[in-house]
Amino acid sequence: MFKEYDVVYSTVEIDKRVPMGTKGVIMMILDSENEVYEVEFVDLDNETIEVIEVKGTQINRKDALSQD
Repeated sequence: MFKEYDVVYSTVEIDKRVPMGTKGVIMMILDSENEVYEVEFVDLDNETIEVIEVKGTQINRKDALSQD
């Protein structure tokens, strides 16, 4: 389970603007029981790409592309 303001990374391609490994921040917990969150995804300059609803299975605290 994630908390508001946790930094997360997409573990899958959410859509064309949010590929796997995109950094985001949990803005709101929409459904704690089903782990649904509103996440603001950002680019490398920390500019907002998109604010979108995602499932907990689509995000992780660690960069999904990291090898360690």
